[in-house]
Amino acid sequence: MAKPAEKQRKPGRNDPCPCGSGRKYKECHLPLEQAARSEQLLLRQAQDTLLPKIIEAARSVPESFPAAFDRFWQGKYTLEQMPELDQLEDRGAERFLTWFAFDARDAGGRTLVERLAEAEGFTADPFERRLLDQWRAVRLGAYVVEEVRKGQGLTARDLLTGERRPVADYHASKRLAPGEVFVGHLVPADTAPGATTPTCYLAGAAAHLTEDTAAKLLEFAELHLADMRRANPQATWADLIAERSEVLNHFVMALPTEERDPTMLDRLISEGRIALQLTAESVAALLGRAPSGTADEEPRQDQNSSNQLT
Repeated sequence: MAKPAEKQRKPGRNDPCPCGSGRKYKECHLPLEQAARSEQLLLRQAQDTLLPKIIEAARSVPESFPAAFDRFWQGKYTLEQMPELDQLEDRGAERFLTWFAFDARDAGGRTLVERLAEAEGFTADPFERRLLDQWRAVRLGAYVVEEVRKGQGLTARDLLTGERRPVADYHASKRLAPGEVFVGHLVPADTAPGATTPTCYLAGAAAHLTEDTAAKLLEFAELHLADMRRANPQATWADLIAERSEVLNHFVMALPTEERDPTMLDRLISEGRIALQLTAESVAALLGRAPSGTADEEPRQDQNSSNQLT
């Protein structure tokens, strides 16, 4: 039986530096590591102060809400219901404002976060400005929880791209379990010493879904990507999120909040197919497989199923 690997001992201040320079640790890499940890802490603090400023900036331009509000809620609510959204949809107002800031584009094609990053007077804090520049590319996403470190954080996998991200969110690590799904915005805040992937945090409110929704949410997203590919065959997941990230919220909206309906997810996918008027061939091409039936069979033309997949 193999012995477990011994934990590497942290060098003492007067020990030789592990880098092999021959100098003492305190005169070589210790100051660099201390500076990196200090910077990491300042970036985490900037994350806590920057997000409220962005949400407040979003609240300050209500005249820009109507089209974005209708897109995000798919016409289910009116702007007059904004004060009630936190009750009607779990933290619905905050979810909308976060999406509005990071995803909704103005007539010039820029998001509010992109405009704020270019505005000299928005924040004078150098660490907030560094984060703001990194957050320009953040969009709404769907993530599957792969590992939870209680009280510390978790590892999340992007449901669409498969990319894994470390999430240092104490509260999320207490609420989420492996296999569950959340739909929200992950913002990079810092990179731990020695790491290459930035640590992320949840920005604003996120929708928390049960593990049985992952496959259906992916299928729902595939329908919309296939619809995009009818006009642009080269469209990617990145294109879908850049142009239609709100469809992830449409899936969340359709989920029951009380008693679970075992047929609801299948009906949601079926209705989505009808609404998007997809053909069997377009979805099959998206998924990289032939339509149902053998390659030699002629597609069956049903009188009432030309715009519907079975």
